[in-house]
Amino acid sequence: MTMPEIPLKWGFCLGPEEKTAFCQMLDKVADSLPEGETLTYYEIGIGNADTMLAVHSWLTQRSTPHTIVGVDLPGYHGGALNYNFNEQPSASFGSISLALVGSEAFLSNVSQKADFIFIDACHGSPCATRDFLLAEKKIKPGGIIAFHDTDPNCQGHHFQDHCQMGIDVRKAVQELGLLDDTRPGWRKVGETAGKFPEYHGCLFVQRDGSVGSLNKDTLKSLYDKCDEVSKSVLN
Repeated sequence: MTMPEIPLKWGFCLGPEEKTAFCQMLDKVADSLPEGETLTYYEIGIGNADTMLAVHSWLTQRSTPHTIVGVDLPGYHGGALNYNFNEQPSASFGSISLALVGSEAFLSNVSQKADFIFIDACHGSPCATRDFLLAEKKIKPGGIIAFHDTDPNCQGHHFQDHCQMGIDVRKAVQELGLLDDTRPGWRKVGETAGKFPEYHGCLFVQRDGSVGSLNKDTLKSLYDKCDEVSKSVLN
């Protein structure tokens, strides 16, 4: 089997380390799927669509069946429209589709859960937090959510009109408990530091595939209760 080549063209501020880590995380998810099952990928904030096209290229090279949905705002006028898309609320191009309805509307209403979600829309902490809280309801057990712009050195730069602040994604992931594995049901599986100002870093977190959202304390409590019931029956 020919080894796939990492696509050269990706989205804004994604460097060699981010590209490599991204493909490794896609492999991690794809390799866990039953043979022949379709990998579902959602991208929240698509820029010029270069990242989702790179994802499409990588998964195609490794012969992984996949469905990609790029999500952006209704007034989107980016480069994705050059790939036979139009400015309708939704459009499709092979295994890739475009949903120009905004992240909140899409994630609140989509029924198909995803194996991989990339959050790269507004980089203010309120929006990054909201996008994750919606996305975690739509990710399958064992699925991965990736954040862009988590490098400490890029925080505060690139003013975000929507949230009226600079990049603040790291604050969001810190407060969500994703950096130190304190959020129940989630664990950090990868992070790239980035090389600001060219590259902004990525964080990858995985939904627990074995016990869902139950944390260790919850499981211990359940085991203790089972033990108590067993003892009462034996007595």
